[in-house]
Amino acid sequence: MGNKKIGLGLMLNLIGAMFAYLIGSGFASGQETMQYFSGWGSVWNSLGVAAIALLLSCLAYIAYSYAGRTRGLKDLAGIYDFYAGNVFGKLFQVFAWLFNACCYMFMISGFGNVIHQQWGISIPIGSAIGVVLSVTIAVMGLNKIIDIIGKVGPIIVLFTLFIGIVAAFRYYPMIAEGNAAINSGDVDVIRAGSNWVTAGLSFAGCNLLLVSAFVGTIGYNLREYKFIYNQLIMIISSGGIMLVSFLMGLNHIGNIQAAVQASIPNLLLANNVFGGNAGIILSLLFAIIILAAIFSTICPMLWTCASMLAKDDKSKKYKLICVIAGICVYIITLFVPYETLLNYIMTYCGYSGCVVAVVCIVRYFIIKSRDKKEGLYKESVLSNKIKERKW
Repeated sequence: MGNKKIGLGLMLNLIGAMFAYLIGSGFASGQETMQYFSGWGSVWNSLGVAAIALLLSCLAYIAYSYAGRTRGLKDLAGIYDFYAGNVFGKLFQVFAWLFNACCYMFMISGFGNVIHQQWGISIPIGSAIGVVLSVTIAVMGLNKIIDIIGKVGPIIVLFTLFIGIVAAFRYYPMIAEGNAAINSGDVDVIRAGSNWVTAGLSFAGCNLLLVSAFVGTIGYNLREYKFIYNQLIMIISSGGIMLVSFLMGLNHIGNIQAAVQASIPNLLLANNVFGGNAGIILSLLFAIIILAAIFSTICPMLWTCASMLAKDDKSKKYKLICVIAGICVYIITLFVPYETLLNYIMTYCGYSGCVVAVVCIVRYFIIKSRDKKEGLYKESVLSNKIKERKW
């Protein structure tokens, strides 16, 4: 392993790519925030969801990066086999593939719903646009995807944070009233999980299944640099997502009566807090930002699914899988509502992701400790022994 210092530009681009991969229709639309953070009738419960998800996410991302960095593993099969063994490793791969495939479904649906809510265009047409764009970019391969989404991610997070801060002046004073409505049952909120603890575990699990292959690849590609840079990328990206999700979730609590009736609660916030011509322009801009957020996630998500079936993302087989997947997903989104897709997929796939994360984290600490004791882990050079060792 190398000891080089990483350039600021490369580090920011990778943080941006992580942001872009982690955010999608759920985060940008506000449905994810509503179901995981806003529905528990307490600010402290919402904060607890963020804390649990942040802790698990950071540890698991670092574990995935370590596998890529020290063992040269940059795909799901290698990472999961390394940490969980052949049998459970294969099972974990299935979890990850299913989650990415299912998330691609609800994010395509979210793309269509944003276009419908903002411009009145039918959901089937909007979803079709999302499919065409994602397939077109995904067939270009991972490197092209990173180049594109790495610049989009930070913009989306910062603009969402801007909307959240402005909306806070209007809706934070109404948080107590919103929590009372939730706790009394006056509003019917769709929740991800049975309580705030399981919500935090599920949310972390979703984030982990979503980017496991991508994080392993980052660890592999940065093996010439100090591991601290890799860790910082993971901490900053996951921490930023949790912070903005928590802050936006409080806004939706204050606006809970209207938020539960909207497919795209974040767009509702933007339309409500800005008046006049400024409101028209900003709400239009935010709608475009949401679409960009979804786009930035569905492209690498489609790549993850296709690349697990066809290793070479430049092959005809890979490109054909992308096209077929896009067509199949589009047909499904014509029959199942966006909110329903998001709730069931995020909740139950998140639980399986949490199990995967705990196993990988525990094994990471055991293996790293063993590496240090045996003198195999060094920042300056990757020992030949660790390359040759069978795990």
